[in-house]
Amino acid sequence: MRKFVSWVLPIVIGVVVALGIKTCVVQANVVPSSSMYPTIPGVSPSNFALILDNKMATEFGQQIYRGEVVVFHFPDDPSKLYVKRVIGLPGDTVKVTANQVYINGKPLNESNPNIARSNGIETGTWKVPAGHYFMLGDNRPPSDDSRMWVHKYVSRSAIVGEAQFVLYPLNKMSSISQSLSGSNS
Repeated sequence: MRKFVSWVLPIVIGVVVALGIKTCVVQANVVPSSSMYPTIPGVSPSNFALILDNKMATEFGQQIYRGEVVVFHFPDDPSKLYVKRVIGLPGDTVKVTANQVYINGKPLNESNPNIARSNGIETGTWKVPAGHYFMLGDNRPPSDDSRMWVHKYVSRSAIVGEAQFVLYPLNKMSSISQSLSGSNS
């Protein structure tokens, strides 16, 4: 019995620690679409990407900022997790035209080369309510984002983490840019 306990106990402790880390610190998520391409590379109809999100980056009242790439519960079906870039903050008026995004009447500086130059045909103006965020994919034309959803905005409580690292495909492993500009500032 002692021998059994001596090898089972470390396994049980390891599983408990791993579950604690997954629940509170980091989690891997599958990205099945190309809406964040090329920021999150390798996605095609026959492929997917695997990312690591940092739950600590958005917990304990941490501020969510414009340009941050976050993982959240999809407002129209909370059982699904989505990954998008935060564009509109609480109280902002977001206007999306064919080739430009405006925040409160001013052009949004999106010099990050991973963000599409065209916004596709889904254009309009939205007023972000208190406690909510307006999300856009980096690959705007095919992106299923705030512009198309029935419930346009993501509540603060639905955000579960910051997307930080591409794990798969292995040849595309990299950190995820958390900035609208070309630098990671």
